[in-house]
Amino acid sequence: MATDSEQARDRVWGLYPWHGQSEVERELVHPEDLERLKFFWPYCRVLERLGDAAERGFIVLRYGLDTFRVQPDLFQPVTPPAFDFGDEVCLRKDPARTGVIVDIYWHYQQGQPFFFIRSGRRRISKRYQAEELLPRPHVSAEHLSLGG
Repeated sequence: MATDSEQARDRVWGLYPWHGQSEVERELVHPEDLERLKFFWPYCRVLERLGDAAERGFIVLRYGLDTFRVQPDLFQPVTPPAFDFGDEVCLRKDPARTGVIVDIYWHYQQGQPFFFIRSGRRRISKRYQAEELLPRPHVSAEHLSLGG
């Protein structure tokens, strides 16, 4: 049986730099997911690839609680982020300050993800690098509904 850390290493994360500005790009998205993806705007967000969709030629990408079916053409794998959506973290320099990961973005110049957290009901505007955060026990998915 695989451990949690082994399972995490097996997960595939990546970028889907989709702008939706052209008809060609819009055809890369499953028609039922197009409007949600236009509103969501995946560019610079780190998404998890869950696998192939039931519909031939599409893969399923996850961001938080949302999933989207897209063609794999634009998917670019990246190193898995140190934290997942819903992970409870504390600040390395101030462990009494805690929060929940609500957004994971990609910093192209640094070639690594950065994180936004929510503390209580307030989303913190500062972006954090993985080395600025420490893990805490996992929290329930209901906290993710406050993200965004």
